[in-house]
Amino acid sequence: MNMAEAPKETSIASISKVIAKIGTSTSTVVAGAFFLALAYQRDSFMLTFFTGSILNSISSKVLKKVLNVKRPEGYEGKGIQPLDGGMPSSHAMSLGFICTYCIIQAFSFFGNEIQTIAISLGLMLYATVSLIYRVQCKLHTMDQIIVGLVCGITNSFIWHSLAFGKNLILPGVNIMELVSTLLPESGIMPIQYLAIPALFGAAVVGSFERRFSEWLSSKKVKAS
Repeated sequence: MNMAEAPKETSIASISKVIAKIGTSTSTVVAGAFFLALAYQRDSFMLTFFTGSILNSISSKVLKKVLNVKRPEGYEGKGIQPLDGGMPSSHAMSLGFICTYCIIQAFSFFGNEIQTIAISLGLMLYATVSLIYRVQCKLHTMDQIIVGLVCGITNSFIWHSLAFGKNLILPGVNIMELVSTLLPESGIMPIQYLAIPALFGAAVVGSFERRFSEWLSSKKVKAS
């Protein structure tokens, strides 16, 4: 082996490990960070954001059933290959929705400042690395990733406009105002009610049904 090629191969291997680490932990990291943010800021903004994310995830599952497109062959990831359809990618839809919503808010809060640029680039980089992994291990095709991103980004713009009463088609709809009427006078959801979004998040965003299937399969293997 050419000695000059050894550092290159080492660098490539290190990059691959980083991509795999980020890719395999995306669901846990994103869902965990979202729940911590909701637990800290239990107001109408976060509850509306959370509701939109859940509806976006549900729509991805509905689209999978309707389109019924298989995942690519030759799965190389860890654990059991998901049995649901691959079009669109649920991860891409969730990341597209959440990252876009956060970027829109960053622009609204900071304007065209360095903070907005840093937040936007950081979120886009994280989403890109995570989705590269899903293509590399053949969980999805590139088409499935792109369709998922387009759907998630589109849903995010629509939901954000409805949340703030800025939708051109439905200007009278302001979801945050509606949510605020359901909260106590303090405008903060009581902490004991966090169990409700936690259950929804585990079931929808965290791919609960897939993890449960893996757990059952492992139990069957041990029993045999």
